[in-house]
Amino acid sequence: MIDTAASPLSPAASPSRQATRITPSVIVLAIAFVSFLLISNALGARVCEVTLPWMETEEPFRLTFSAALISFPFAYLFSSVLTEVYGYRLSRIVIWSGLATNLVMIGFLWLMSWLPTEAAWAAQTGFTDEVQRHWFEAIAHMFVASVSACLVGEFANAATLARMKVAMHGRLASLRLMAGSALAAMLDSVVFVGVAFAYVLDIDAMARMAGLEFVFKCALQWLVLPLTIGLARLLKRTDGIDHYDIGTSLNPFGFHWSICRRLTLGRIARFSRLGR
Repeated sequence: MIDTAASPLSPAASPSRQATRITPSVIVLAIAFVSFLLISNALGARVCEVTLPWMETEEPFRLTFSAALISFPFAYLFSSVLTEVYGYRLSRIVIWSGLATNLVMIGFLWLMSWLPTEAAWAAQTGFTDEVQRHWFEAIAHMFVASVSACLVGEFANAATLARMKVAMHGRLASLRLMAGSALAAMLDSVVFVGVAFAYVLDIDAMARMAGLEFVFKCALQWLVLPLTIGLARLLKRTDGIDHYDIGTSLNPFGFHWSICRRLTLGRIARFSRLGR
């Protein structure tokens, strides 16, 4: 557990550690976050059911869940580390970048669904034009659900971490990471299930699925909590950054492109100096 005794207003929180800048670690974390976001959208179109034949009941107990459940919590891991180390502003840019990347993917999938399929290949694989379009419709439906859930859950998680870090003066990282992940898991599960299965499942089935997803997401994120804290501690030490969002606007739409331009140009200038 990261339990720093330094207050963000104390001399220990030096300007160099407070500076938000793009480092190689930020790029790797951003790529990992976007990758798991794309994987989750690809898996989300499939609904799985696991039957547990409990002896106490007459009928077997069935667990219904989206296949994206096994990958999406890892996106929260990387976005949490980004917020904890580099601050809300940079995390906000990465979250929007992930959503934009998903939009590009769904656009190319839409284009692919309307391209004519070669007859011999379609006969051999069964992946006909009609099947392809139905598959895209399912992917597009889950994309809307995933983007809606991500927009709510990711920003709720980042905002919770940013505010609690300032309020706790950097102490009790485990507590704020658990609180942020629990709030995000609850909002994400409710929004995703509500949008994805509103016209497919009944209320009871959706409630069970949302409850299962909430429990599983919390359990998985809390299980990897030592990894999250260890990675955050490593990056704070190697990059020399431990950002506190004092006075930062938590509006998801509140970032300015000037921030992106300043960060990018600063990084380019640094690489130019190294190459001389």
